[in-house]
Amino acid sequence: MSSDNNDHKQDSAAPAPTSGTATRSSARAPSAWGPIRHAIASLHNLGALLKSTSVKYKVILDLLPELSATVGVLREAFDRARTAPDPALVEVGHYGLRGVQALADLLDATALANEERDDLSIQARVLADDLEATSDLLALLDRAAEPVPTSVGVQLLVRETGRLWGGGRGRELVVHFDESPAGLSIDCDPYVVGPLLSLLLALVRSAVAGDVLVRATSAGEEVTIVVDEVGPGDADLQTIRVRALPPVPPTECAARRVAEQAGASLELAGTRAVLRVRQAVG
Repeated sequence: MSSDNNDHKQDSAAPAPTSGTATRSSARAPSAWGPIRHAIASLHNLGALLKSTSVKYKVILDLLPELSATVGVLREAFDRARTAPDPALVEVGHYGLRGVQALADLLDATALANEERDDLSIQARVLADDLEATSDLLALLDRAAEPVPTSVGVQLLVRETGRLWGGGRGRELVVHFDESPAGLSIDCDPYVVGPLLSLLLALVRSAVAGDVLVRATSAGEEVTIVVDEVGPGDADLQTIRVRALPPVPPTECAARRVAEQAGASLELAGTRAVLRVRQAVG
């Protein structure tokens, strides 16, 4: 089942905003995750079909064998992570497998038609978001294991966070951005640190009542990027709208591991995250 929803494009990552030249092994290219993206898109479509009363239930039943095949794709990916030597992958794998079982149960309930369509639709959409966020953690941990650092501007990285990771999927967040001084650049893999920043934005936003703030400063050889709740004196800062998938239970563990693999340090506590990255030279 192919997706018609522009919010759930497969393999939609665009070239990274970079001032250097970097290459990545094909094994870690976004297309390697195509079958998983297709499985998630199919689940999103199931939710939409169940919600639409103009779609006859027989049409949905006819699609269930294809949807059942996605269970195997997702189970294989998360089971592989569950047996990995990396504790972060193990945590993501265990959580993902619980989601896969929930998906199998949902398809069984859909086949039996023993629940209201609206209820099944809500379950499908919630589960699709959850599995999507969890599978994205797998992809990010995979990328972070083999980073390709280059020089990238902090402001550009913040602005392009949604495009670098997720193709504009997820919830729109209003981010107040303060870069002092302007023109800061860091030495990193934007396809790793950009998604990591997206995770931090989602974690902090889920813990606060209002908008979030990103403040970048430099000291010595480091750039410090703080993600925090907007304070009374931050209202006049420029705002940037980005999209981020909602956090899931393994998100914090994965974020810490990604920061470690990227050669950055991360302090994460409640409503505040502090990421320190090596400042680009020149």
